[in-house]
Amino acid sequence: MQHAIQSRHDGAAALPTEQLDPDTGSPATSRQPTGLAVRARGLALHGARGLVYGPLDLEIPRGALLVVQAPQGGGRSSLLLTLAGRMVPDKASSLTVLGEPLPRRRTAVQRRAAIAGFHGIDELDESVTVGETVRERLAWLSPWYRRTPRVDQRGLARLARPVFGERPLPRVDSLVWDLDEVDVMLLRVTLAMAQQPELLVVDDVDQVHDSVRRQFVWTRLEALAQGGVTVIASVASLDEVARMRWDRRPEQLTLATGPRALHAD
Repeated sequence: MQHAIQSRHDGAAALPTEQLDPDTGSPATSRQPTGLAVRARGLALHGARGLVYGPLDLEIPRGALLVVQAPQGGGRSSLLLTLAGRMVPDKASSLTVLGEPLPRRRTAVQRRAAIAGFHGIDELDESVTVGETVRERLAWLSPWYRRTPRVDQRGLARLARPVFGERPLPRVDSLVWDLDEVDVMLLRVTLAMAQQPELLVVDDVDQVHDSVRRQFVWTRLEALAQGGVTVIASVASLDEVARMRWDRRPEQLTLATGPRALHAD
């Protein structure tokens, strides 16, 4: 059954939910997760210079894809970090993510929500190989007493194929510096997905500057949503949703001063 998310500003349909085949990265039919991934009332954040975002009322079904549009400095990164349990909103805000009240259950949400694309947070060291980058992430996710083996090409494929889809994978001995911007973005998403999250938030998708190449990134984020992961991604381009191709047109939230409301039918 398909959930539809509607906005008072743009009606649009959420994406259907399917599982990805771990070997091919192609969607395989699955039961759609039910319930809400995010529910917020009066969600807002004020900083030293005034309003950062909000107030927002949000209801985002599990397995949906939401595109958040705002210019640089428009509060989109702060909103995404709040939804992932990494920032604390105003005390008057009401926010539940994956059934957990925030900010009281921040640690629980952080275990179940992963982030990618954030300046100064998950940026990759360009002097390190792809294999060592992945190994470092896996070591971080493993118990301290467990040794993390070297990542070979087959191990990278098991982890990255659902994110990269049909795109050729980078070689494990390639330096991050040698990757093109699509591969860098997809690698950052792969590292986030190694956490096996229920919620994935991706900031600044237009780090991939060319719109034709950015289309592939959106296609892969769409596939992850079809696999049951709730995906919330941000972009600066005002007409991004209209210009891209979609299996199912995602919901778009445009951040601006004043109230915004999303609700699920």
